[in-house]
Amino acid sequence: MNLYKKAFSVISLGLLLSSTNLLAQEKSVKSIVSNVYAQIGSMNKYAFTAVVIDNDTFEGETVSYKQNVSVKIERPGNLRVDTKGDVKNRSTYINNGLFTMIDHDFSYYGQLKTPKTIDATLDFIFDKFGIRTPLSTLMYSDMDKRIKFRTNKYFGTVDVAGVECDYVAFKNNTKEIHVWITTGEHALVKTFSIINGDTRINTSLTWNTNPKFTDSDFIFKAPKGAEKISINSAN
Repeated sequence: MNLYKKAFSVISLGLLLSSTNLLAQEKSVKSIVSNVYAQIGSMNKYAFTAVVIDNDTFEGETVSYKQNVSVKIERPGNLRVDTKGDVKNRSTYINNGLFTMIDHDFSYYGQLKTPKTIDATLDFIFDKFGIRTPLSTLMYSDMDKRIKFRTNKYFGTVDVAGVECDYVAFKNNTKEIHVWITTGEHALVKTFSIINGDTRINTSLTWNTNPKFTDSDFIFKAPKGAEKISINSAN
């Protein structure tokens, strides 16, 4: 929490990301970000949990929403995301060409045939249905080649819950993204914040790079009484 306050204080004092960064600094930020995504992409099997706090300011009042998210990945074709909190209670499965999403509160689910890999399925779902989630950047195998940002800044190393992290920030379209990445040979994203106008989303992550999965972790079985519905394209 102190780290977020420090970052937001920097922003409030006017140290917004400049479009005139030095080349050396730009290369440093790009190197740090590309390295962490390459590290994530190199792992064939991993899991992480995320605590997501969405702070939305409306008419001078800030309202916070909390989501707890569990992600399991087994490349190339298995993924499971379970999210529960103030906004939604939902699970998503990608199982070698079958995409399933279930809303546990309403007890309905939908299924689609998709490409065989996680990367291609995410591209398909995002394009066809307009679904977006910042956590998806931690699910791709090639995000180091996809990542783009116009402006950036490196704030040096800071301590995050006893772990040394590189603190970087960059702009992408209208959003400003602050990321804390563990230093060392096996870099991982420790926490990140997305600022978009009056909305700030803070996410903290806990990683498991050697998880034990079973086939049933990625195979959807409809709960008793759940209703299957059709899924319509957003386009």
